Amino acid sequence: MKELLLGASLLSALVMAPIGVNLQDSPSVATPNAIYDNYTAYDDEYITDDDYPDEYGYEYGYENENEYESDEPEFPLLFRTTARLNLRTGPGTHYDRTLTSHIGQLVYVTDLRCGEWFAVEINGMAGYMYSEFLVEVVDIDVVIAEINGDVERLHWSYARQLTTPGTPLTIIDVRTGITWQVASFSNGNHSDVEPITAADTEAMRRAFGGRWCWTPRPVHVIVGDRILAASINGMPHAGSTNHNNNMNGHVCLHFYGSSTHNGNRRHTQDHQNAVNEAFRASR
Repeated sequence: MKELLLGASLLSALVMAPIGVNLQDSPSVATPNAIYDNYTAYDDEYITDDDYPDEYGYEYGYENENEYESDEPEFPLLFRTTARLNLRTGPGTHYDRTLTSHIGQLVYVTDLRCGEWFAVEINGMAGYMYSEFLVEVVDIDVVIAEINGDVERLHWSYARQLTTPGTPLTIIDVRTGITWQVASFSNGNHSDVEPITAADTEAMRRAFGGRWCWTPRPVHVIVGDRILAASINGMPHAGSTNHNNNMNGHVCLHFYGSSTHNGNRRHTQDHQNAVNEAFRASR
């Protein structure tokens, strides 16, 4: 596996550099050997060298994305490292180190309130990184978080911008190779989708072994020229907008970091497990 970032626009992290740090004019992967003179204050942080029962219910209550407006940032935010940084269990050098990032590695920032230290997620691990060498990625068209072959594991907060309602999505079942098309009609905690035609509904049913069930399956979602790791369940339920596809209801399409409408943690984790299986199955 490798991690890439192609041509992204960047915003400088809103922090002040410690005295004596000689920084690059701009954070660039092309110039990874920038000199950090007399770097002492944070020297340790810059490294030079059962079946699904009725408890799931029908998932009503779709969120209206425009219902509330807020100046608060919507987490997680996608940042990129400009040095090799340690991930620590708490906001300070006295906390245990759990891993060291690469230069140019992408991380999800989940909280900014610790000031010099951001709460982050990286490689599926949560912790804290020193914010001095983290810069924000702001162009969704070129965001690639984690990639295996040509399959991306993109967080739902970014994937939802690529899978807007009405956008046709090609679904490829990872285990069988069966392909069908869906379209989203609601993007809340995850994407609520419907097969586009009756033939798409039949193909989806075949992928689920000829019967409808809640159990998630790993899938690849093709949107434009990108392939995203995802998970889909096979139980038509609740509302629908397409009355010509031979399906009464819709199904749920999950991406990395998405969740159910009703907060069922077990079902959410099953979907995330399927997303990870899809990510490991590079094309």
